[in-house]
Amino acid sequence: MLTAEEKAAVTAFWGKVKVDEVGGEALGRLLVVYPWTQRFFESFGDLSTADAVMNNPKVKAHGKKAAVTSLFAKVKVDEVGGEALGRLLVVYPWTQRFFESFGDLSSADAILGNPKVKAHGKKVLDSFCEGLKQLDDLKGAFASLSELHCDKLHVDPENFRLLGNVLVVVLARRFGSEFSPELQASFQKVVTGVANALAHRYH
Repeated sequence: MLTAEEKAAVTAFWGKVKVDEVGGEALGRLLVVYPWTQRFFESFGDLSTADAVMNNPKVKAHGKKAAVTSLFAKVKVDEVGGEALGRLLVVYPWTQRFFESFGDLSSADAILGNPKVKAHGKKVLDSFCEGLKQLDDLKGAFASLSELHCDKLHVDPENFRLLGNVLVVVLARRFGSEFSPELQASFQKVVTGVANALAHRYH
């Protein structure tokens, strides 16, 4: 168990990490130092030498994804999901029309304390977590949800983008300096990709 001082030191250090560089280098070193791990990355092309591995754009990109999923593993889904959906309904009140069955949405306190908002927020973020397992095929990962929201629920696809942006705000608030600008940029790309995948059925 880390002490409070150790946690502070780790957090302060992680805030300095450049995700684009460190993620790619970490994965690259793994493939060079433990070459038998390359069998899981045969689709990445040339991994024949250390230079080829370290300069391989697919290795760099995948290393960056690993940094995103690593931080997201620390997320308390029930808390973050509820807060993200709650903030969406407060900041963009016109989105409330899709949640009229949730009861009292008359004020920020009512929304953020609403158990149905919290439960649905957790459900939304659970789906998001599942999607993170398929970062290379977000359209496939969210195909059924896209169909549901388009054909049955008739949700405005703009709401997906808004919720993604709110999620980034919530993560920044909760993780502070650990949520570095580089990591934010990576997450912004992810939530944009998820929003586009959810809106795919509309096109």
